Amino acid sequence: MKKSFLIVTFIMAISAVSYAQKNNLNSYKYILVPAQYEFQKSEDAYQVNSLTKFLFNRAGFTVFMTNETIPAELANNSCMALKAMVVNNSGMLRTKMQLKLVDCYNNVVYLTEEGNSKEKEYQKAYHEAIREAFEEIEALNYEYNKPQIETKQEVKVVETALPKPIVKEVVEAVDDIQKVVVVEEKIETTQAIKVVAPIIEKKKTITKPIQEEIKEIEIKPVVAIEGTYEVEKWGSCKILKTDEGYAFTAGDENFEFAVVYPTSKPTIFIIKYAAYKQPQMLELSADGSLKVDSATGIKTYKRVR
Repeated sequence: MKKSFLIVTFIMAISAVSYAQKNNLNSYKYILVPAQYEFQKSEDAYQVNSLTKFLFNRAGFTVFMTNETIPAELANNSCMALKAMVVNNSGMLRTKMQLKLVDCYNNVVYLTEEGNSKEKEYQKAYHEAIREAFEEIEALNYEYNKPQIETKQEVKVVETALPKPIVKEVVEAVDDIQKVVVVEEKIETTQAIKVVAPIIEKKKTITKPIQEEIKEIEIKPVVAIEGTYEVEKWGSCKILKTDEGYAFTAGDENFEFAVVYPTSKPTIFIIKYAAYKQPQMLELSADGSLKVDSATGIKTYKRVR
């Protein structure tokens, strides 16, 4: 009985921590991914930074690299974003990675468990470990909650005059005649006295959307996804619009080797190859090239025209 109680208590504690961490992430609108981490010798080495940005985008976050143009509201208030750090705890025999999210004051808001890999090749090992660590963040089902505006009640001070006082005076008897005369004399006053009346007035407040002084810069792809791309063994290939999405074709006979489907994000797509059952994520870069999330890492298809 005691052992069962301890197990239930532990599960409830874990659930409470997960709920609190989820709410913490939901209050941040942006994620910033550094172009280079401390353990890297160059920017986006082994495509670790590109993979980190891709995974956060797929989980519903709005993500920017630190060397990209950011929205005006984020430039004016850096505390709207969390910085995504990749912590390398690798040893001689195993690659170990953690994802750490820190706020504008460098406080740790979220830290995942370690993702592990036994791969010997650096890129494969880094990607496998990061993907395993990121499963914990995906499970939180992030959704941004915009802060609410509080309304206040005001106490109104009213000036009023006190009622005119009535003074009663007792006059003693004169000439040994025992008389008591009660005289009522009205004393007038013209000076008003300030008092605080117990009146509380509520002002109706109409909540309106906050108008930003500076318009937000919207990041859009410079080109549409339709076009010609250089794709590994297929050579020069075309993406054409269809009723269901887009067809990815190759060769003079326009062989359709993949189908591309749009998502709610204008730069994120799903690609389904004819030769594979498992669909993959596809990102349209600002320069028009395509980045495909494959099992071996991020593949880039350069745009020809």
